[in-house]
Amino acid sequence: MANWLTLKGVHEWEFSDLRFFQYDSITDAQIEQALADLAHLEHVNCALDWEDDEWLAGCSTIPDEDKHTYRVAALVRQFKAGVSMEEPILLDTFLQGRCGCCIGNGHHRLRALEFLAVPAAPFGLAGDLDPLEDLVRTAGTSPAEPWAAYFSAALKEVAEDDVTLD
Repeated sequence: MANWLTLKGVHEWEFSDLRFFQYDSITDAQIEQALADLAHLEHVNCALDWEDDEWLAGCSTIPDEDKHTYRVAALVRQFKAGVSMEEPILLDTFLQGRCGCCIGNGHHRLRALEFLAVPAAPFGLAGDLDPLEDLVRTAGTSPAEPWAAYFSAALKEVAEDDVTLD
């Protein structure tokens, strides 16, 4: 279902400028502050894509520049509560040049996992096979304890479409 990659390896991968992700600017202190605001945080719906969360989008007491931080904090809270991640983070090399990096879906989850000091995460890979094989060679791994509990069983299974190095 997913290719397990070290986050450090993905950041250091030389194919693309993945040395940053979209929400790297959100500091741990900002996430901690949002985590402490349970009155607001409990309303953030992690089951929806961030742009579809009408409550968060319409909340006038959270400044717009902090709404992504609340989304990340809600994901951290969810993972800590035992709600596992069901979908891999999408990394698509065809997105290079169209956005800041090749992550098509999963920026908030990625930042939440980094905050939790998770060393590896499940990625769905798409794009040219050669650079993806290089990425797997550079950053490949398997889920580690105790962080494996943050991910669904389906994400831990090897699937036909996973990039493997034979």
